[in-house]
Amino acid sequence: MRVRGRLFRKYAVLFVILVSGALLTSGLVEIYFSYRENEAALVSLQREKALSAASKIEQFIKEIERQIGWTTQAMWGARGVALDQRRFDSLRLLRQVPAITEISHLDASGREQLRISRLAMDMVGSRADFSREPKFLEAKAGKIHFSPVSFRKESEPYMTIAMAGSGPDAGVAVAEVNLKFIWDVISQIKIGKGGFAYVVDSRGTLIAHPDISLVLQKTALSRLPQVQAALAGPSRPGEERDEVTIARDLQERRVLTAHATIAPLGWSVFVEQPLTEAFAPLYSAILRTVGLLFVGLGISVLASLFLARKMVTPIQALQAGAARIGAGALDHRIEVRTGDELEALADQFNRMTAQLQESYATLEQKVEERTRELTEALEQQTATAEILRAISGSPTDIQPVLDAVAERAARLCNAWDGTILLSEENALRVVAHHGPIDVPIGLRVPINRETVGGRAFIDRQTVHIEDLMEAADFPEGRELARQFSNRTTLSTPLLREGAPIGVILIRRTEVRPFSDKQIALLKTFADQ
Repeated sequence: MRVRGRLFRKYAVLFVILVSGALLTSGLVEIYFSYRENEAALVSLQREKALSAASKIEQFIKEIERQIGWTTQAMWGARGVALDQRRFDSLRLLRQVPAITEISHLDASGREQLRISRLAMDMVGSRADFSREPKFLEAKAGKIHFSPVSFRKESEPYMTIAMAGSGPDAGVAVAEVNLKFIWDVISQIKIGKGGFAYVVDSRGTLIAHPDISLVLQKTALSRLPQVQAALAGPSRPGEERDEVTIARDLQERRVLTAHATIAPLGWSVFVEQPLTEAFAPLYSAILRTVGLLFVGLGISVLASLFLARKMVTPIQALQAGAARIGAGALDHRIEVRTGDELEALADQFNRMTAQLQESYATLEQKVEERTRELTEALEQQTATAEILRAISGSPTDIQPVLDAVAERAARLCNAWDGTILLSEENALRVVAHHGPIDVPIGLRVPINRETVGGRAFIDRQTVHIEDLMEAADFPEGRELARQFSNRTTLSTPLLREGAPIGVILIRRTEVRPFSDKQIALLKTFADQ
């Protein structure tokens, strides 16, 4: 008995040491590589978010540059014409770009000739001299001038952008840009619970942050190592420089950080997350590794590792599969190959899941189709009721009815625009239009078979062209399509006692035919 006891202890200790040593080594190696992989993955994810935010901001600035560029085309030679043209262009610019609050035009000598503003009175011919200011000198040198960020009335951030026109006599357009869009972009970036993004300029001064008070205080972040590394720019060939991915923030918390540069402005977008939150999954993995170590020790003491592996693996697969199926993953299938009752149970689970998946798919499809039909029917009934109400509300004024029909036809048929034309002196005249482009009321189109509306009017029947650019027998229609950028076109005649009096025309900019229901709905509008 004493020998058996010592031998049992010897083999038990040896088995425990071997198993625990293997588990401990495996756990340490797994922790090390998991740490590296998690860090790389998290930094890559944060860098992607930073790049996305930087791209949005850069596109925002480039779009403003493009819009400002249009206002520099007019020359200063004919003074009255140039001022009128620039005033018209400036008003259109303010209407198209809400971020621009003020646009000024300087002549070739740097004197202000025109200023259009949302926040102040417009000025013409002030001749204020800006010839020595950087915004004029840099623009005339062929560069786009970007001023440092400033805060108007200590609330919203602003930046000045100046561009010069082409030619020696061209002037300079100077725009005041509200950068609130940048704050909106940064505020929407969420990384976990405590992560956020912010933007600094080329001097390391904070210009956008979820906490606007830090921005208003003009907080300098140039002392932070991650900001210093970003301001230093990319490493030169042969220079060794470690990327700063773990640093401290303003509150001296350790954070995981990544950044992206906005090249034209010299700004940098940073995305940071508290290190404890970022590595929380890794800490959980460490706890699981420790737990597995103790489980392994217990299994080695009981000398049932082989049996446990044979029994636990399929049971865990069944458990995990059942949990995923219960959570709604009906496309998951349990893979068990033991050749016994466990495999039969897994097959039964799979058959049950397949039946549930088929039932849910059929039910969801039916519910979706019925919901779509009811929604379309309700929208059509509502539109019909509104048009009838417009008719009864103004029996002597047909224009509100025409406007309502054009708007409802375009919206309910998912068209780009809708137009109503009435016949007048051997032509079709535009009397109502709804859409993103400006089609003049009163525009006359000849009545012939070379346009979609003309053919519908002549044939007294609906004409549906899937791609007008490919229709050989509509030469005038193709020319109008090039002018208004439309492809798929549908037109139905307006008949009074069988005689055509006009047409309803709806169009799409892409090749996407109208459905039978949409064609029938347009005919219903024509009948009304």
